[in-house]
Amino acid sequence: MKRIYFYLIAIFLFLSLITIFLFKKRHTNNKILEMAQVRRGKITAFVEETGIVKTQVGALVKVGTRATGELVYLPFKVGDYVKKGQLLARIDDREFKANLHRAIAKLKSAEANLRLIEETYPLRIKEQQARLAAARARYDYALEDLRREEELLKKEFTTQDAVDRARREKKVASAEYELEKRALLRIKEEYRRKRELALAQIAQAKADVKSWETIISYTRIYAPISGYIAQVSTQQGETVVAGLTAPNLITILDPTKLEVWIYVDETDIGRVKPGDEVVYYVDAYPDKQFRGRIATIYPQPEIKENIVYYLAIVKVRPEDTRFIRPQMTVHTKIITDKKEGALVVPNEAIKFEGGRTIVYRVDGKRIVPTKVDLGLRGERETEIVQGLKEGDKIAVKFSRG
Repeated sequence: MKRIYFYLIAIFLFLSLITIFLFKKRHTNNKILEMAQVRRGKITAFVEETGIVKTQVGALVKVGTRATGELVYLPFKVGDYVKKGQLLARIDDREFKANLHRAIAKLKSAEANLRLIEETYPLRIKEQQARLAAARARYDYALEDLRREEELLKKEFTTQDAVDRARREKKVASAEYELEKRALLRIKEEYRRKRELALAQIAQAKADVKSWETIISYTRIYAPISGYIAQVSTQQGETVVAGLTAPNLITILDPTKLEVWIYVDETDIGRVKPGDEVVYYVDAYPDKQFRGRIATIYPQPEIKENIVYYLAIVKVRPEDTRFIRPQMTVHTKIITDKKEGALVVPNEAIKFEGGRTIVYRVDGKRIVPTKVDLGLRGERETEIVQGLKEGDKIAVKFSRG
């Protein structure tokens, strides 16, 4: 039994020696084709995504009209540049101007009528007030005369006939006074009503004038923004009909108001946030880099070919709009993190074997697989968090012996 254990131990040691020998031979005979040294440096982590150039809200304006008529002026074509406030088109306004002249004539007539009322009725009121004062004076005299006759009758200095006469004159004077009073009230009321009616006619006439002036203003269409003519929907000489919606005449594009819609994969969205720097290029200028920052990330997902994306918006700088056009495809790198003084190795040196992340460290003539923990991954280098130290030499490329 002891002899059997002895043989087993001898066999185990023999196999171990063979394994070590083969291992040493394997890693000694490996030929290093490219070697690097673990160093400290700056590393930038990013995610690569694809996007598209879109116009910002307000950058693409469809210019229409609310007037109906023949288009007598529209000299622009696609590609022409226009400035804000420049006359774009004009619609025949002769019929509208005729209506405006009629409205102005009505306004003048209403104003003349008001002036006539203002001139005549105050005079009539003064005349009536004078007649009322005279009637009041006659009434007061008749009243006083009646009192005097009644006193004289008590002293038998007059007759009953004289008192009756004075009483009749007093009643007549009172009736005349009341009549003149009602006449004054009637004239004042008539003055008030006619003045209100004239003012209402003036207000209506002014509203008509304003309405026709507004309609005439619709016949002249001015550029609301500066930009290039992107589309001409109606030609000079055609008749436009304004209905519930204004017919589109011209579309203007402001090329300085563009933005990039970046489609960020759902697996990367956790690393992307507003404010992150973005470096991108378009296929038309593959060697020219543009820069920007994420302004916002839309919460609503976009699903394309069963893949979930989230839109990250980057405003295009005005100086870059000379090269970038709407609907261009954009290739982006979103800078998610930066670190100074990180321990870095070339990306090609990172290997994945047996479910482990390893780097082949050079030890004399041998290369030794070394397990490492990774940090940030940049375009060319990867951060080593644990497993190597500064100055270690590693095999980037090698051939196995």
